Amino acid sequence: MKVLIVDDQPVSRKKIQKIMEVFCECETVDNGQAAIDAYKNAWEGSAPYDLITLDVSMPDMDGTEVLFNIRNLENQSNIPEEKRVKILMVTSSSDKDTVITCIQAGCDDYLVKPLNRETISKKLEKFGLAVSKESEEEWTVRKMIATTVESFKAGEIHLPSMPQVVQEIQNIMNNPTSGVAELTQIIEKDASISVKLVATANSPVYRGVDKIQSVNMAIARIGLKECQGIVSAIANKALYETKNKQFKKLLDKLWEHSLACAYGARIISKKVPPQDEEKGFLSGLIHDIGSVLLLKSLGEIVSPKTTFDETDLINSIYEVHTSFGAYLLEKWEFTQDFVRIAKLHEWTKFDLKTEKDVLIANLADNLAHKIGYGFFDKDEIDLAGLHSTKLLQIKTVALDEIGEELKTIMAESTGAF
Repeated sequence: MKVLIVDDQPVSRKKIQKIMEVFCECETVDNGQAAIDAYKNAWEGSAPYDLITLDVSMPDMDGTEVLFNIRNLENQSNIPEEKRVKILMVTSSSDKDTVITCIQAGCDDYLVKPLNRETISKKLEKFGLAVSKESEEEWTVRKMIATTVESFKAGEIHLPSMPQVVQEIQNIMNNPTSGVAELTQIIEKDASISVKLVATANSPVYRGVDKIQSVNMAIARIGLKECQGIVSAIANKALYETKNKQFKKLLDKLWEHSLACAYGARIISKKVPPQDEEKGFLSGLIHDIGSVLLLKSLGEIVSPKTTFDETDLINSIYEVHTSFGAYLLEKWEFTQDFVRIAKLHEWTKFDLKTEKDVLIANLADNLAHKIGYGFFDKDEIDLAGLHSTKLLQIKTVALDEIGEELKTIMAESTGAF
């Protein structure tokens, strides 16, 4: 069986390939147009594909468009039904409406992320090919994540509220007549945040000559606008807490990554008009919120004695974290620009109309990985070659400066939160 795997995300693409390559002749492409070209070349070369796995959500041309194009090519060539390529759509659980559209358009079936040997095997059995069963450990990881996502959506797991202080500060910042006094009053209502804000103001990142001893002094040193992002970071840190040691280690690593992305996005935003530094900071802070809530929830419901493959867990979270994060931000009533950041920040290609916020989050995410604050397992990153870097028109010299500044900030912010 000859198979074409179409997915713009390297982790998902490699995972499907790893499962199927023992039993199939696999080829991979990372975008829709490449898939159409590969399909044409294979057919014209008398070596057509038997099966295509097609990711629904891709930049430039999504899976639905690719499906329509391939079926149209088959119709134009009068290819008989029995010789048409079998197409499996690959989707997150939140894209089921799109899958219904795809089935109506002619796909043969669909796979739901996170992918695993068992689900792929069941689909392949329909086409006369079986894959060996997955291990109990592999099944446990996939089941943990899939069950957690569906439990959130069914209301069986309580969705934590974003800290109220974050929204109150946002209201203060949107009021042109408000200042340090009003912001101080809001922050002082939360003793824990007040203490941590003062500690942050005394950290090497912001330290001046005199020791800061009050909230209003901390705001004066940090700055009114920047204080908004710092308080958001302090408040959101609670989402990274768990008593489960297995997941605590992962959440601590993810916190460092999120903080690096927040500071990185702030630095990048300074160089990109209209220079909305605090929106950049918040975007970087919450871009991986889907991963945060999955790990936190798993830490609460999974026994500390449960064994699992950590790499498999992280890769499985990677497959669903963007769509799940977008779902969470919609539930929290974030504006659509933040929802799109969560959903699109892992893309590798963007069109010219892509919002700068998404591009900044993408670059900040990759920059954090590059300097040692990554979370997911990614290939070696060429920052200058990123599509987001090119669209933002950031030069190599500026990238190096941003990276060095971010390294300094992260080193100095250790323990500040």
